[in-house]
Amino acid sequence: MTNSDGAPDALVQALLELGFSQYEAKCYVGLMSAAPQTGYRVSKTTGVPQPKVYETLRKLVTRGVVREIAGDPTLFSAIPPDALLRQLEDTFERRLEDAKASVRALDPAELPRDLEYVERLEGVQAVLVAAGDLLAGATRRVYLSASADELTLLRPAIEQAVDRQVDAVILAFGRGKVDIAGARVFRHASTDGALFRHHQARHVALVVDSRETVNAIAADGASWHGIRTASVPVIAAVKGFIRHDIDLQQVFADFGPQLVDAYGPGLQMLESYRQDHTAGAESLAAHARSRAERLRAG
Repeated sequence: MTNSDGAPDALVQALLELGFSQYEAKCYVGLMSAAPQTGYRVSKTTGVPQPKVYETLRKLVTRGVVREIAGDPTLFSAIPPDALLRQLEDTFERRLEDAKASVRALDPAELPRDLEYVERLEGVQAVLVAAGDLLAGATRRVYLSASADELTLLRPAIEQAVDRQVDAVILAFGRGKVDIAGARVFRHASTDGALFRHHQARHVALVVDSRETVNAIAADGASWHGIRTASVPVIAAVKGFIRHDIDLQQVFADFGPQLVDAYGPGLQMLESYRQDHTAGAESLAAHARSRAERLRAG
């Protein structure tokens, strides 16, 4: 049933994907010849069992895909392929319009809500590849918060973005110096001199053009887990976190000695208040007032 280039077999497969049954597709292709054929002949040339061939041909006649020629014996012929394709196209468009009308008629409360797509990132390589991909597509502004080690690995992608006149705003963690020409780099100095167990954690938080974000962390310093998403609320949260942290570092740059005196090296007392669920805002405020009064007194 196939020629040298396999076209009839390919047509059978295409018809299957368009909703034909196996027997219907084979019968139609088997009838694609100049001369009409009997059902018996179609069965012999296509391999469709004789008890099924007449039932199948009648279905194709009903669908307008095959023509029946009365006589003794009855003969069958296929409509031209172009006519078949036009018929299928018209049928599909009509059904699509019917489906659209049915959707419009639904109660909005019954419709499923859209889900945000979030790509999981496992391992530092996946995190760095995703971050590099976002940086490569940056056109306006990037916010990036990470340790010096990760920034060193991402440096070429950052520099290329800067060369494209992208505004790069970077918050660098750790004591290593990060100096990238053309980028605005802020060092996270407020935690210097502090030893917290979680400070072994490393992270990469990146927002590109307010359209996509990568947010990843290695809580133990080695096992990286993160996400990449275009979710607007997630982007706003990550960007807000980076900008708030930069603001804090600017405040620390102006009032570092006073803040260290009030809350200890690395502002550890703030950390202890966060960890102590019994200490609320009033306790924290009272502590700050006491420190301020002591500073004024002496």
